Amino acid sequence: MREVKLLPLAMEALERQKSLTFKDGGAVFVNPRTGKAWETDGQIRKTAWAPAVKRAGIRYRCAYQTRHTYASLMLSAGENPLWVASQMGHSDWGMIRKVYVRWIPEADPQSGGKAVLMWAQVGHKDRQSA
Repeated sequence: MREVKLLPLAMEALERQKSLTFKDGGAVFVNPRTGKAWETDGQIRKTAWAPAVKRAGIRYRCAYQTRHTYASLMLSAGENPLWVASQMGHSDWGMIRKVYVRWIPEADPQSGGKAVLMWAQVGHKDRQSA
C-alpha cells in the first residue's frame, strides 16, 4: 500500500465519474451496460478497455501500460525522478534510471538557480546578524 498524489485533472475526472455512478454507497466504476459494479478486471478489459483502444485506432496495450505513460509524462514535464519513483511504488529511482531515462529532459537552463537563491538568502541573513 502507498499514498499517491492525484493531480487536479485526475481528481476532477474521479469526482465527475462519482457523481454519475456512486449511488447509495455503490461503486465509482460500473459496467455501463448493467449499471452494476465490475466484478473482475477481465470484464473491464473485454467490455470497456479493448473496445476503447480499438475505437482510438491504436495498437492494443493492456491497461497496466498506462502507468508507463504516466511516468514518461511526469518526467517529460520535468518532475523530480525521485517523486515519480515514489508515485510508481518503486523503493528507489533505479527503475526510473533504467527504463525512463530518455524521458528526463536535458538539463534545465535554470538548474542551480534554487541553490543560488537559497545561498543568497542565507548570506543575506548572515550579513544582517553581523
